Order: sequence, then structure tokens, then C-alpha cells
Amino acid sequence: MASISSSKTLKTTTLFFCLLVLQLSLIKGQGPQGGNDQSSSDQVNLHSKHLILVKVWCLIILLVSTFAFGVSPYFFRWNESFLLLGTQFAGGLFLATSLIHFLSDSAGTFASLTTKTYPFAFMLASAGYVLTMLADFIVAHV
Repeated sequence: MASISSSKTLKTTTLFFCLLVLQLSLIKGQGPQGGNDQSSSDQVNLHSKHLILVKVWCLIILLVSTFAFGVSPYFFRWNESFLLLGTQFAGGLFLATSLIHFLSDSAGTFASLTTKTYPFAFMLASAGYVLTMLADFIVAHV
């Protein structure tokens, strides 16, 4: 009975990865095709069907993997150090996501709002990080 279940899981996993590879093979590059020459006629269509399809697949993969790892402590009795490592890894992912993606957008927004050259977005991000760390220390102490 276990071999039937494992072979069915293997077939499902293989089918999923084959479909994923087929979807990824449809992606067009987001840069000029001729090398380093960048002309104004090489505009990338960010609303192309293939690019949106890849984004949807990435969202589905992230949703399923996040849900699976989120409920895994309920089904598997992990030890405390493993859960601590997982929590630290997830915190690092969220921090990296905010610093890499959102901080550049907010820096551009702040630059358009004022004529001063002070990096307000980076200051606010640093202050928010320090306040969050301070709150974490207070909760851990209490």
C-alpha cells in the first residue's frame, strides 16, 4: 500500500515539475537580445501573457510552500532548536524582501516628495528595525 502511495506522489511531483519547466521555458528575457546595446526600441512588455503566467506560478509555489512549512510543526514534532532556526530564517527572508524590494521604491517616492537629499526612507527603515528589535527584547525579558 505504501509503494502505491509513494509512486502516485512521485508521478504527481514529476508532472508538477514538468509543467513548471514548460512554463519557465516560455519566458522571454527582460533585456535587450543583442548584448550590451540598449536602444529605445527594445521595450519590455511587463504585461505579457507569459510573464504574468510565470508570476502566477511563483505566487502559487510560494503559497503552497509557505503553508506546508507553516503547518509542519503540527504534523511533525520538531525540536525547539529547529523551530528557532526556522523562525530566524523566515525573519531574515522578510527583512531581505523589505530591504531589497520596498526600500528602493520608498527612496524614490521620498526623493520625489522633497528637494532635500537626506535618505528619509533608509532612516525610517532603520528606526523601524531598531524599534522592532527593542520590542522583541522587551517581550523576551518579560
